[in-house]
Amino acid sequence: MSEPIKKPRCPKCEIIGIEHIICEPSEQKNRVGDPWFEAAFCSNCGHVYGVFAKVVYGPSPSFARMPGL
Repeated sequence: MSEPIKKPRCPKCEIIGIEHIICEPSEQKNRVGDPWFEAAFCSNCGHVYGVFAKVVYGPSPSFARMPGL
C-alpha cells in the first residue's frame, strides 16, 4: 500500500506538524481592502516559509494612439 504522509518539519527549530505553519495576511491593503500578500511562517520560531501574492490583477488594457499626439 502507500506510505503515510510525513508531517512538515521546520528547518530552523525542528518542530513537527502543520498546525505550526501560520499564514497571515499583510497589514497593507489595496483600493478595495484586500491584502496585498500573505506570509507563511513557523509559529514557534518565526521561520518564514514564503510570501505569496494575494491579489493579482490582469494586464492593463491598451489604448489606440491617436495620430498627431
